[in-house]
Amino acid sequence: MPKTGRFNMQRRGFALLVIAFHAVLIYVIAMSLGYVEAPKFAEPMQTTIIDAPQPTTEKPPPMPKVDLAQPELDVPVPETPIEVPVEEPPVATTTDVAPQEPTVSDAELAVQRRVEPLYPPASRRAGEEGTVTVRVLVSERGRAEEVQIQKSSGHQRLDEAAVTAIRKWTFAAAMRGSQPVRAWTTVKVTFQLNS
Repeated sequence: MPKTGRFNMQRRGFALLVIAFHAVLIYVIAMSLGYVEAPKFAEPMQTTIIDAPQPTTEKPPPMPKVDLAQPELDVPVPETPIEVPVEEPPVATTTDVAPQEPTVSDAELAVQRRVEPLYPPASRRAGEEGTVTVRVLVSERGRAEEVQIQKSSGHQRLDEAAVTAIRKWTFAAAMRGSQPVRAWTTVKVTFQLNS
């Protein structure tokens, strides 16, 4: 065998010997440090399906009935009636009673301040027109005390709008001699749509 072939064999043998020595050395070191397990891969997750609790359909127990009977009271009725003193109202004399203020009916009173009635929007849309005749009781100060519909326009909304406006009017008070007196007067309010 040539010399170079033997030399290569020796080199290979020596290399194998070095590798084996290292393997033994690593094994001895690992054993002296304690046995180390190779890390395990994470196990797959396991799921468990838990049924949701079903709502209970049990009815609550009925409430106990309470007997609310009215107690009977024994109240003795007195044999003699109880007298309660009652004061009699004083008898009015002619000097105590103020004379009723005279009222003039159907007076032609001038309007001092007039508030125009608002044409109801619903009446405009419906095309409602008409004249409302109103009877007004005017106080001594010229204020409308009472407002009554004497003749309707045929439409309730128009009648109400007229009454609302006339309640705000002021009139020249009716006069009896030099004294202002209450008086009834008649007012007509006409609602007409402009064509």
